[in-house]
Amino acid sequence: MPSNSPNGDLLEEVAAAGAWFRARKTRPIWARRVETPERVRTLEADEDVPAGSYVCRGEAGDIWPQSSERLAAKYAATDEVSADGWTKYLPNPDSEGVWAARVDRPFEVRSSWGRLSGKPGDYVVKDFDQGAVPYPADVWIVDAKLFAATYEAV
Repeated sequence: MPSNSPNGDLLEEVAAAGAWFRARKTRPIWARRVETPERVRTLEADEDVPAGSYVCRGEAGDIWPQSSERLAAKYAATDEVSADGWTKYLPNPDSEGVWAARVDRPFEVRSSWGRLSGKPGDYVVKDFDQGAVPYPADVWIVDAKLFAATYEAV
């Protein structure tokens, strides 16, 4: 059955290849709460971050927006705060992780926060609880090198 999802073709390609696998974050991140709306440059696109959400920073300096609910579901805040106001977060050990699939060609996805562009070898990712959902509302892209450095297959 064809989908009217903006990511339908890609998601159908990934599913047909049996490429989804479960993965978990293994490395800490840093995050800061956004008090007024901001625009940030991620590896995949410029993205708007609404007030009350967080800007997250990975170990390689990669930046991405995250809602407070999603941050709390995936990470636990530590008491460590940098001089410029970023709090260190550790992956929740009981987090079920995500579903990920490597895509070996240039690709795009449309997420709730904008259009993202991936390079050959990057990963399309969806929340773990969306595993059985063929066309989830949100998918995103993780750079291949960052995925290898910060995720592990489960």
